[in-house]
Amino acid sequence: MKRSLLLALSLCGACAHGTTLFGRRADTSPEARADSLYWSAIANLNPSNRGGTLNDGLANLDAYLASPGKLTHTAEANALRSLARSAQQLSRVEAALQQARASAASGSPATASPDGKPAEAKGRDEEMVKEIQRLKEELAKANEELERIKKRLATPKP
Repeated sequence: MKRSLLLALSLCGACAHGTTLFGRRADTSPEARADSLYWSAIANLNPSNRGGTLNDGLANLDAYLASPGKLTHTAEANALRSLARSAQQLSRVEAALQQARASAASGSPATASPDGKPAEAKGRDEEMVKEIQRLKEELAKANEELERIKKRLATPKP
């Protein structure tokens, strides 16, 4: 009987939160909440933390930097935010590159044109051809204008 009572008390004590068990209150100041956001961001950005994500870490850093009051880790948060954004962009580029390589390796008809060029490269080529044609037309107009000016300057005024 004593053992079961002791087991029940220990289970109830283990379930109670430390601050409520001993009557301590958590610090709810804006600085403490901001500091909590910063350390939560650090935990989310930690590569060994399998539960943390880059997006969660960025959200926590953004919330920390937007917090009112005196922030103790502003420089570190800005540096981490910049690095996290760069890592996010790098992962997007890497995913796009892997997708392009996979589609090029499989010879997917959706991304390749009949001449074997990727659709993206073909679109770029078409844009370049249009731009070159436009520039040629502008050059021809400028040459015509230059010839007209030369003729006007060459003939003496009566």
